[in-house]
Amino acid sequence: MGFLDSLQSSVNRGMAATGRATSTMKLKAQMSEALKRRQALAAQLGASLYDVTKDDANLRAGREALYDGIAACDAERAQCQAEIERLEAESAAATAANSYYVCPFCGSHVVTTDLFCSGCGKPMAEITAALSAQQQAPAAPVAPVSGAAACPQCGAPVNAGDVFCMSCGYNLAAAPAPAAVAASDPEPAVAPVPEPADEVASLEAAPMPEPLDAVASEPVVEAEAIETVVAPAPASVTEPAPEPIPAAAPAANVCPNCGTPCEPGDAFCMGCGARLS
Repeated sequence: MGFLDSLQSSVNRGMAATGRATSTMKLKAQMSEALKRRQALAAQLGASLYDVTKDDANLRAGREALYDGIAACDAERAQCQAEIERLEAESAAATAANSYYVCPFCGSHVVTTDLFCSGCGKPMAEITAALSAQQQAPAAPVAPVSGAAACPQCGAPVNAGDVFCMSCGYNLAAAPAPAAVAASDPEPAVAPVPEPADEVASLEAAPMPEPLDAVASEPVVEAEAIETVVAPAPASVTEPAPEPIPAAAPAANVCPNCGTPCEPGDAFCMGCGARLS
């Protein structure tokens, strides 16, 4: 029993020592927090007393170094604050000098620090009011121009050669080509050819053929009296060499659908919109 009692007593003493050490650490931490609060309150009290007693010669007596040191710190802080304000003002002025408005009346650039527009003379207050009204007004929908290409997604006008719509970003290259409408050419009207008056007159003035009786009454020339006339041999005629036929000029690039001339490299016809390649 004596050994167990000694062991129990040692354990109790150790637990008590550990408890006392833990309590001491907690109390020291509490004291440190209390000291920090006291220093903060003393600093506030000292600052308030400094503001009240800095001009009292009786209270300054014997404490001149403390009062002069605090005054020097305050002067240094004020100088630093003034320098910060100067730098911030320069930064704001530089930003304002680089920013400008576009006058809604004449389109001139108006710096934010200007009082009037140099283009039309409008005051800055009127310019800013007009710009605010434009920003608040809803944007009018863009109407497609008649005869111009339009985006199939939003209807905004697009230029020839654009790959994407500048309003909605739609891929124009993937858009289906518009159906080509082949215009039927009207058949040319055949105008009646008038019969020339000279031919009609010549036909009327031509002599009528003689009757067969008159022809039979003419004397018949005997065959023996007719001399045989030998025609001379025709002279040899040298035929001219055939002229070379010029090669046909290569046909220009034309649309196979409507015949509109196309530039090399065009993917679509500018006349009917048919795909060329």
